[in-house]
Amino acid sequence: MNPQNKIIQLFKSLLNKEKQDVLKVLNKISTNEAIPSKDMLVSSCPHCKSKLFIKNGYRGAYQKYKCKSCFRVFTSKTGTSLHGLHKPEKFQLYKSLMLEAYYPIKTIANKVGISIQTAFDWRHKILTGVMKDDKSFEGITEIDDVWFSYSQKGRKGLKYSKKRGGNKRVGDNEFQAKLLITADRNRSIDMSLACIGRLTKADIERKISGRFSEDCVLVSDKHRSIAAFAKSENLKHISFKASQHTAGGEYHVQNINNMAQSLKGIINYTLKGVSTKYLQNYATWYQIMREKINSKELRSKLLKNKNATQLFVNREVIYEWFIENLSKRTYRCPVKKTYQSAVDQEDLARLSLI
Repeated sequence: MNPQNKIIQLFKSLLNKEKQDVLKVLNKISTNEAIPSKDMLVSSCPHCKSKLFIKNGYRGAYQKYKCKSCFRVFTSKTGTSLHGLHKPEKFQLYKSLMLEAYYPIKTIANKVGISIQTAFDWRHKILTGVMKDDKSFEGITEIDDVWFSYSQKGRKGLKYSKKRGGNKRVGDNEFQAKLLITADRNRSIDMSLACIGRLTKADIERKISGRFSEDCVLVSDKHRSIAAFAKSENLKHISFKASQHTAGGEYHVQNINNMAQSLKGIINYTLKGVSTKYLQNYATWYQIMREKINSKELRSKLLKNKNATQLFVNREVIYEWFIENLSKRTYRCPVKKTYQSAVDQEDLARLSLI
């Protein structure tokens, strides 16, 4: 019997409390492991972006640095989703469970042993911290918009609380949040929350303009905005009636349709609906699960995004801008929870959030 099977057999013989104690020790060991050298590389100060900094001791296992321009101290975790965690061993377990299944908030909170609010915050810290991979699209590229009912789930103080989950009006209307999905046959995928209401050429340009190779062939249904976008990008465009689902042969959008059906099932049934405010994060979660990345790869992704903390604390500011500029809805009932580092709407462009 090899050591791994022997350990598993011994673990099964333990009592439930003893199993929990062993898991806690293993999680602590995993959390305190030496940081890979590639994660420790720091190219600039996360506060002022200066490249003039020096080493300044250690904070636990992490190298500290001091900026010679703004004189602030930072580590490789500063500004990322891993910064300032009070329960790192539980966060490690939480991260692993997120890669295992789409657990509802209450379920994962009970599994990890944390509060529902902490479970909610950690979920969106992780999903906010995963940077979008702006790869180019090559060859046959499918594009389509997926509709989700505008939802204000979880927002307190609404007068008509029964309408919090969205509007049942059929057809393309001003209550439909549009998630633009673009995917080529080389597994380059982009999922971007574009607007609420009818998708326009400007919405598509804002999300994916300039990311197409010369040999790219854009395939879609007969959406006028997509056709106008393809013309402006000088792309070969093949379209078909939505009821036909294909233009024949390899020219179809079945890959996107399969992703859309799967994502809608997860959001509407497994997770019982999500707020439009967080729809982009759940699309990111779907991509993470689709790519089947492991906990180590996810940690590496989180360490790369030095704007994650600002993105997380300014989520309400971003949502307000989105509602006022990319929809005909009215921004109502701002959340009472605020952060000291929240920024004004004028700073959104600087942070490249939109």
